[in-house]
Amino acid sequence: MKTLSTLAVHQLKPFGVKLTNVDLNSPEQCDRIRELLYENGVVIIPADGGSVGPQPIQADASLLKLAGLFGQVENYHPVNAPKDTAGKVQILETIGDTGTPADSFLFDSNMSWRVNPSRASVLCGEILAPSGGNTCFQSANQMYRNLSPELREQLHGISALHSLQKGYARVNPPDDVTNDVQAIHPAVIKHPDTGVPLLYLNPNFTVSLLGMSEEESTELLNRVFDEANRPDQVLCHSWTKGDVVISDNLGVQHLARADNQGLHRMHRVVAHDPYLRTERYVGETGDVKEAISNIEHYLKQDDNQAGYQEWAFRYEQDVNRAGYKIPAIATDILAQYLGQLVQTDKPLILDVAAGTGKNALLLMRNHGLTNLEAMDVSTEMLFEARRRELYHKYHVEDANQPLPIPDRQYDAVLCVGGLSGSQIRAQPALEEFIRVTKDGGLVVLSMREAESEYTAEVSRLVTTGVAEVVHKHSFVGIESNQEVQHQIFVLGALSDDNSD
Repeated sequence: MKTLSTLAVHQLKPFGVKLTNVDLNSPEQCDRIRELLYENGVVIIPADGGSVGPQPIQADASLLKLAGLFGQVENYHPVNAPKDTAGKVQILETIGDTGTPADSFLFDSNMSWRVNPSRASVLCGEILAPSGGNTCFQSANQMYRNLSPELREQLHGISALHSLQKGYARVNPPDDVTNDVQAIHPAVIKHPDTGVPLLYLNPNFTVSLLGMSEEESTELLNRVFDEANRPDQVLCHSWTKGDVVISDNLGVQHLARADNQGLHRMHRVVAHDPYLRTERYVGETGDVKEAISNIEHYLKQDDNQAGYQEWAFRYEQDVNRAGYKIPAIATDILAQYLGQLVQTDKPLILDVAAGTGKNALLLMRNHGLTNLEAMDVSTEMLFEARRRELYHKYHVEDANQPLPIPDRQYDAVLCVGGLSGSQIRAQPALEEFIRVTKDGGLVVLSMREAESEYTAEVSRLVTTGVAEVVHKHSFVGIESNQEVQHQIFVLGALSDDNSD
């Protein structure tokens, strides 16, 4: 058996890398390939550039293993036919000289019309036309950096609607797609691995900008594409049979040129992360001190509904920059005690002060808990959660009032970051949380230790026999603010028979 030498990396212009000596049986190489894709956007492996044991790089097994480096192998596409019975290897086929149109005349981001876009695509040249059929890529980060500072700032607060049906109809027969799929994403997103800003608007599937008239939306989109697109920054790959090209579907936009003469057939395998959700990018202005200042400012607002409306689009950046780790700690504790104490396969959880949905993302990704409902006073905060489809139901309610929810509905209630004097007060909120929780269910609360009204209310609920303290945990909840101690209570909801 041939032993391949160290992975060879060749930088391409204007971006991307070509790899040779690829050995997918090497865990170290697999880790490096993953890093290279996210750093460079496109990875090209020539037909003779690698293997998986005895299998060449273009074999189906190799393509599937490559895709598996970036997520779960997807077996879904609304138009393209599968090559195998499992549907995991797709066929992209165009016949340039018979009038069958190419897959796309326009740059796009794969499956941007879905709430969880595909993570990466692996393409392999199977049958090549005598000429034409190049695949071209643009760096979404470079496209963002091409924009004027004024336009970048404007886009930070904008969201866009993406549509499968309308996008396909722009370049294909309109009857190809009968059922539309739509999603809303920020105009500029944060790369989930590198953190760099990515322009997430494309001329194919992006159909409108929210909050604008059709004329305003079209005008702004045209301006964006005029500034972002530069021909000298496009990477075009001219195919040789057996070549493999991997693309980061968030990091680049791609276009299949419709200039091939004769049959042109590609094999494609798509990787996705079912829990991937796009995160808004709002610029590099500010530092940790500013993030902490923003957090303290909005926590002390007299009108927290108006305050959170204003803060919604910057919220995640501020809390991430400040090192806000309470959601991760609280969701881990909730999952731990649910597994120990609540006997149900699919516990129903109410997330109070849900905001943009950070708790839901953690519960879904880390613990497989997806039966979630959200409650928040801010419609703008919940908009971010809604567009990512993180919850099954959304309640726009003020937790300082009696909740319009029947008794004993939830297996657990979670409230992270909402308990403070200017937001959710101890009464009637904590007793209401217990009321809507099933007997034997859990209420998980986070608060600052200095906020004594909440510990006093917990003591009262225990004394009156409606709850018991299952767990208590003190910690520093914000890494950049070591002086402030937080605590988490896990309360068990007791049956009415136990109360006075």
